[in-house]
This record gives sequence, structure tokens and C-alpha cells, in this order.
Amino acid sequence: MRDLLTPTVLIPLLAMLAIQSLMSMADFAVPVLAPEAAVDIGVAATLIGTWVAGLYGAAMVSGLAAGPWVQRYGAIRVSQAALVLSAAGLGLFVLAHPATAMLSAICLGVAYGTANPASSGVLARHTPARWRAFVFSVKQSGVTLGGALAGAITPVLAAWYGWQAATLILAAVLVLLALLVQPTRTRIDIPSDPGTPRSKVSIMAPIRLILAHRLLRWLTVAAVLYSGVQVCLFSFLVVYLTGAVGMPLTIAGFAYAAFQSGGIAGRIFWGGIAGGVVSARALLILLGLTTACLLIVIALFAQLWPIAIVFVLSVVLGGCALGWNGLYMSEVARLAPDGRIGEATGGAQFFFFAGAMVVPPAFGLLVDLSGGYDIPFTVIAVMSVCASTAVALANDPAPEPQEG
Repeated sequence: MRDLLTPTVLIPLLAMLAIQSLMSMADFAVPVLAPEAAVDIGVAATLIGTWVAGLYGAAMVSGLAAGPWVQRYGAIRVSQAALVLSAAGLGLFVLAHPATAMLSAICLGVAYGTANPASSGVLARHTPARWRAFVFSVKQSGVTLGGALAGAITPVLAAWYGWQAATLILAAVLVLLALLVQPTRTRIDIPSDPGTPRSKVSIMAPIRLILAHRLLRWLTVAAVLYSGVQVCLFSFLVVYLTGAVGMPLTIAGFAYAAFQSGGIAGRIFWGGIAGGVVSARALLILLGLTTACLLIVIALFAQLWPIAIVFVLSVVLGGCALGWNGLYMSEVARLAPDGRIGEATGGAQFFFFAGAMVVPPAFGLLVDLSGGYDIPFTVIAVMSVCASTAVALANDPAPEPQEG
């Protein structure tokens, strides 16, 4: 533990955790505010699935290019630019027009796609190998921490000042963080290489790198399914609780915060025991099966259910449905060839962002076609079981190739 609690490890981890948290909060604030914002924009709240698809579609592309960007400009500079771009995306969203709303999704997505490639190289370089799964899981808990903050804070700000002012307040905080992380640049970044040619930005190289590893191919199939389930819950939980269950937005927001808080605890806990008490592979199988069972229960929510039970189930669901990401990303970093961690991370997230892009609009369409949430929740429960199956098939002891 002593080698973990050093400035060499803690400063990069805290910097990247703060960046990940606030960028995620910006992304999740939109689905949380969707029930109110949709009225002013003039669209149905269930179209949040289309907005999310635009965000993750943009993130898929930017993630593939982020590795060379990080090599050329440094992880902190790329992260600073992403924070400012996220703030601009929120500014576009408050204009309350369908076109600017989709432009905001693209800006937020381009920014979000750089987060993992920028942080993975920094954390892998500064973290002892035996703590890598834990540190990556802590950093990835920033995604759920951002979601928890979005669920707890943005509905309250919207109630006080209106949803547009709440969104602009968050945009200002993003710009402030971009300024605050500047002093860490010389301490935790490797020197940037301005001579890196722009032609090195290759869309296909990160994809080939992932496909060259047999174990990563199976794990990535699981990641596509897991991410689709995860982002459906990110996108529709508040809409489901307010529209189908009948909760007020503030209570639904706190349930969303409870769900995300469970994700924070789950990611840290699973990362802490991975490779010790139980393998990461076994944990991923367990998380998928448990999530499937919980999704069936969540579909049975009704207005007469005690709020405490809804909150407890939200916490447990978050711990399971959101707990896989850090385990997966640490494995990608471990298996990546030397000097190509950012590139491998970009390739990995290309695939699981694909699930995040495709599944939420399909979920929203199923809600509209079926007139409820029973069938959509059943479908993503089956997806979760299939994800566990894919992880179970990733059981090949053959050595992984080192170059793709």
C-alpha cells in the first residue's frame, strides 16, 4: 500500500479523476435535465437516446485519433482542450434548438473520447503493476462520480435557476478545472513531441491493435454489450422514473445519484479485489449475470414502492451494471504493446462506444413501439447475460501477440 500512497501515483490519479468526473458530469447532466429541456427544445424526452448516440458516435472517432494527439501535445494539454470543448457543448445545448442540441452532443462526444486515451498512458506509467487494476478502477469511478453529481446537483440547480442556467454553471466549472490542472502538466506528463507528424493519426491502427489479440477480441465483444446496457441506464433512468413510475424530477435525480454512487463503490471494490480474491474475468461474468437479474426487478418499479427500496436497488444496480469498466480498461493497458497504451485504449473504447451509440436509440424506439419499459428492460437483461457468456469464452491460455 505504501507504494500506492506516494505523490508520484496520487497526483496523476487525482488530476485524471477530477477531469474524468467533471467531463462525465457534463455528459450526464443532459439526460438528467432531459424531461425539462425537451419541453423547451420541442422534442420527446425519449429522443435522449438519439442525443446519446450522437455523443458516443463522436467519441468513437476522437478516441481513435487521441493517441497521437497525446503524444504530440501531452495528456494534460489534450485534457484541457477537452474540458473547454465540453463547456462549449453545454453552451450549445442551452440554446434549446434540436440542431444545436445535436451539435452539443458532437462537441461533448469529441471531448469525452479523449479522456481514456489521455489518462491511460499517464496512469500506467506512474502506477506499480500490482495496483494497476485498482488505480484504473478508481479513475473510472470518475464516470459514475460525475453521474452522481449530475443527478444530485443539476435538478436542484434547475429548480432554483432553471435548466439553462444550471447547464451554464456547469460549463463555467469545466473551464475553471482546465485552468486548475495546468500546474500538473510539467510534473506528470512526459515531454510532448511537437515533431510527431499529423499523418500518424490513423483510424484503423487502434482497431487492428485490438483485433490482433484473441483475448481482447472476446472481452471487447462483452464490452460492447456491457456498455450498451450501461448507457441505456445512464440515459433513461430519470426519464423512466419520472415518466413511467411518476416520481418528481428531484426525487428521480437523487435515485440517479444513488445509482451512480453504487457505481463508484462498485468500481473501486471490484478493482480492489481483482486478481487477488477472484480474477477479473470471473468478476466480469458475475457482474453481467447479476445485472440481468436486477434489470428485471427495476422494470417492476411502481409509484407505490417505498422510496428507500428504490434507492437501495438503484445503488446495487449501479454497483453491478457500472462495475465492469475499470477491470476491462486495466486489462487493455496491461496487454497493450509498449508505447501504444493510448492507441490501444482508443481502439478498445471505439468498440464499446459503438454499443453505447447503437443501443440507447433502439431502447427508446422499443419504449415507443411497446408503450412501456417491460420489453426494453428484458432485452438489455438478455444482452447482459450474453456479455457474461462472451467473457466466459475468453478463456484461451495461448499467449497474446504483441503487435497488430
